[in-house]
Amino acid sequence: MWQELLNILRKLNNDYGVVAALGKEKHAALVGVDMKTLDRLIKREADIAASIQKTESARQELCLKIITAYPSITPGIKMQDAYQFAGPLARELKNAHEALSKLVEEVKAQAEINNILAMGALGAVNQRLGRIGGVSVDPVYGRGGRENVSHRQNFEYDA
Repeated sequence: MWQELLNILRKLNNDYGVVAALGKEKHAALVGVDMKTLDRLIKREADIAASIQKTESARQELCLKIITAYPSITPGIKMQDAYQFAGPLARELKNAHEALSKLVEEVKAQAEINNILAMGALGAVNQRLGRIGGVSVDPVYGRGGRENVSHRQNFEYDA
């Protein structure tokens, strides 16, 4: 069981490593407004996310089996503390667990940065569309909660 858990942790590490690399590529695509590359990266990221979800489910099932097999391990114990029961694999399990935790944090940080870039790009696109359409919106709302359009609209948008 412990060897199987180690294999699962290694697979998760590999998959999250790919997600981290894709996040950096996505960052470059967002900065360069390369939508074709961004679309390709998002599709690849979705495939890896599905793989991670499947592997994570297997990890959770295996952890339940380990809890059942070792009465000393309670559901509230941290997995790092449970690795002491793994015998010669304990050190490798701890190292894989720590590496995975660090990698997950890196992926989360990169995702937050990319989200900020995406929101900024969306705001710039909306502003540019407004200029193309000749629309200027006042910073306050008018009656009925509608925006006050202060200039003539060149185009009619239903966006």
